[in-house]
Order: sequence, then C-alpha cells, then structure tokens
Amino acid sequence: MHILISCVGSAGDVHPFIAIGQALARRGHEVELITSTHFAARIEAAGLTCTPIGTEADFDHVVHHPDLWNPRTCFPVLWQAISQRLVEAHRLLISRAQPGRTVLVGSTLAMPVRLAQETHGLPTAMVHLSPVCIWSAQAPAVLPGLGDLSGWPPALVRLIQSGVERLFIDRVVAPGFDRIRRDLGLPPVRHVLSQWINSPDRVVCAWPEWFSPKQTDWPAQAVTTGFARWSGTADQPLAPALLNFLNAGQAPIGFTPGSAMAQGRDFFARALAASAALNQRALLITPYADQLPHPLPPHAHAVSYAPFDALLPRLAALVHHGGIGTTAQALAAGLPQAVLPFAHDQFDNATRLVKRGVGLRLTARSSVRQWAQMLERLRNDASISAACRRHAGLMVEDGDAADRIAEWIESVPPP
Repeated sequence: MHILISCVGSAGDVHPFIAIGQALARRGHEVELITSTHFAARIEAAGLTCTPIGTEADFDHVVHHPDLWNPRTCFPVLWQAISQRLVEAHRLLISRAQPGRTVLVGSTLAMPVRLAQETHGLPTAMVHLSPVCIWSAQAPAVLPGLGDLSGWPPALVRLIQSGVERLFIDRVVAPGFDRIRRDLGLPPVRHVLSQWINSPDRVVCAWPEWFSPKQTDWPAQAVTTGFARWSGTADQPLAPALLNFLNAGQAPIGFTPGSAMAQGRDFFARALAASAALNQRALLITPYADQLPHPLPPHAHAVSYAPFDALLPRLAALVHHGGIGTTAQALAAGLPQAVLPFAHDQFDNATRLVKRGVGLRLTARSSVRQWAQMLERLRNDASISAACRRHAGLMVEDGDAADRIAEWIESVPPP
C-alpha cells in the first residue's frame, strides 16, 4: 500500500505519526508524511519520506502568535494557519495519490485529507490523539471555560456542546471553508469537528480504553488503540552536557510548557523559584531559550530537546502543559505529573490525570508557594507514586499501539 499521512500541530502531534509511519513501513508499505517543514529533518532521520508543506516562517508565525495559548482565541489562530494552505495541501494530496494503492491518514485538523476523500473517493482513516477530539454527550471531554460536565444529563450536555460548536467553531470556519468547498464542487458543511472530520471509513482513537472508554455516541467506525509513542532515542541520544547534569546529583524535576510554547517566561520563572525554595534541581526543556534567564541559577540546566523515552525515567517528576504526547510519555515512565493547562486539549488531559491519581493540577493564578507545595507533594505522596507505577504497568500491557494502528489502517475499505 501507499500511505499518505498528513498531520498538523506541534511535536506532540507529529511524533505519534512518525511512530505510526515506521510501523507501516516495517509492514512493507510505502509511507510518506506531509507536514510542516519544521519537522522534515526529524522525519527523514526516522527513515521516512517527508513531503513538507509551508515554510519555517509559517510555523514560527503561529508559534509566536500572542493568541495561540488563549483558550478563547486559539482556534481562530489555528484555523487561519490551516486555511491559508488548505487548497495547496489538497492539491498536493491529489498529486501524490496513486489510484488503487493510496490510503490517506490524517490527524484531527488535517482537513485536506477529508476534502480529498470527498473529491476523489480515496480510502481514509482519521486518527485522533486525545479524547477531546471525539464529541460525546455521555462522557464529555473538558472544554476550556466549560469545566467538567461529566455526570450532567446527556441531553443538556449535547445542547451545550452544539452551542459551543456553532458559536466558536463553525462560525470561524464556515465563511472561508464554504468558499473552498464550493470551488471544489462540494456543498457547505457544518458540525465540522464533531461530525464532518470523522472519516466514514475509519476513526482511530489513539489512546487506551482505560484512559477514555468508547461510548455509544461515538462514530460506529471508531476504535481505541493505545497511545502511539515515538522513540527518538536511537537517532538522538541524550546530549553529553545533559547526561553530566543528570549524573551530578539527585534526580531533577523536569519543567516544560510544550515544544510550541514561545510565551512561557512566567512558567519558567515560577519553576525556578519553586525549585530553589525546595533546594531541588530543575531541568528546563524548551526550544525557545529567550524565555529563560541568563545565566541560569546553579540548581538548573536547560535543553532545547531530548527524547522523552530516555529522559523521563531519569527525572523525579514532570511539570508540563498537559499536551497528549507529553502525558503519554510520562505515564509510560511512571512519573508523577503536575499540569498547568493553557489551551486546546490540555484541560481535559489534566482532568483525566488528576482523576487517575497520577498527578496534580495548577492554574494560571497558582503562586510560587503553591508551586512549591505541589512539587513537595509530587516527591513524597505515596498514593501518587503507587498510581504512577500502576499506570506504567498498564502502558506495558497495552503493547505497541503504533503497530495496532497500522493494522487498522490496513483494514480501511478499498475505494
């Protein structure tokens, strides 16, 4: 088979598709990833073909946009970036497709994939990485500003969700998307994220059943698989300076607001102050070094990137933004987590971690004192440690989710 994988987002959104692509390649298929130029070198180092779309300047513009991490304004920022390249990406998919051989695979926001399915009848699997991507009134995900609606009457939840989609998603998408669809000979569409984005061929929910069980109001063609986690260790071992820091003392606490967070100065300032108050070593992880003080205090070290499967077992705890990629890697490492969600799926992921007893939740208003108290509890709470060990065992039992996803992609009905 010829597999065209189109994925949109940050490293936590792209890395799982590298793992899926490698699993498909091991099974003998020809695999091609279409994504931001920003990830081309990493994809090719993993032994896969990358067809880049957009420029590094496009990626930087989105990452540095002041509204990207505001939960009320983040979706319009993403939609503007997607819509600018949507027609180009659709044409690229069609030009790369091989009739009778090609299967399309898309991440949640890879809308050109669904357009190509509609215009050319190509078999398609959509892969969602986190439960917030599946709209359910029976087991609702936590949306920014709404809080946790679990336990509310499903009819009321459905009404609330419908209003949110109509006012904050379809209202943003419809004007430009309707024009693009009209030019392609397609009718207007609504309920873009709750219904349309789900391929009628296959919907892969790339998380374990225990993390978010399948519901009767999910699409009938949906399956859960476990977290697809990419190991970058073989190609990118831990840097010598990082190894020296890790070996020089007690296990540090890791702090990262995410690979695409370029506005995290306050996050790192509190991290450094709280860790210093506890005489705790701190490892700061960000590709945007201008967010950090120079020089760093003696108890801290910074890296722009490190493969989490190698790094996280060396840490005492991890404080992060709640991205699903980081969440999955920390669960696999059995690592206590504290989450400060900013936007997107992060509020829902944070809620699930707290409910499962493996972590704690911070808010934007949490003081340095509260950070320090949280870090102290992460280090010493026996119940959190036990829950982390239990979930690390569950992750082992889940096995190779990327290979399982590859099987489901193979089973997509032919055109």
